[in-house]
Amino acid sequence: LVPLLPLVEEKFAIPSTESVGGGGTDGLSAPPMPTMLWSHKLRGFREGFAPGYVRRDNPLDGSLGRYVLGKLDFDVKRVLYSGKTAVQNVNIYEVLEPHTRDVTSYYRSLDGSADTYEARHGELFGPDKIMFLDGIIQSTLYGDAPYSESIVHPAMLSHPDPRRVAIIGGG
Repeated sequence: LVPLLPLVEEKFAIPSTESVGGGGTDGLSAPPMPTMLWSHKLRGFREGFAPGYVRRDNPLDGSLGRYVLGKLDFDVKRVLYSGKTAVQNVNIYEVLEPHTRDVTSYYRSLDGSADTYEARHGELFGPDKIMFLDGIIQSTLYGDAPYSESIVHPAMLSHPDPRRVAIIGGG
């Protein structure tokens, strides 16, 4: 069912015709689109329970299923890409964790017509992007800086005049 989520959102996320205060914040604009919250759980799929089931063959049974698909408390959870290459499954999700990011500030950051701190510094309020290969987390937008810094800085500090750096096979 996960591949059908964009279709479900398109067909069922209909803005209310009733609005409190006349629509948007200016009293004239349309009400905001509803937020779709969803989660996905594998039911009955367990090694030793379902004959022939092998956990590592199902990308939804890895960290993708536990840390993204199975959680209902993200304020934003969007599939950016989900596909299969010749050798692996690739899934990229955009998530807004309510414990680290504020959904109201995120939506304010998207309003290019407003002169707010959030709109001027949208990069501070955006959702995290998480990439999974075969259901295992590989990279995140906000979580890789310490890892990358620990690879780059020793080489940069040991060279007398660093100008360009190439990191090959860093993970």
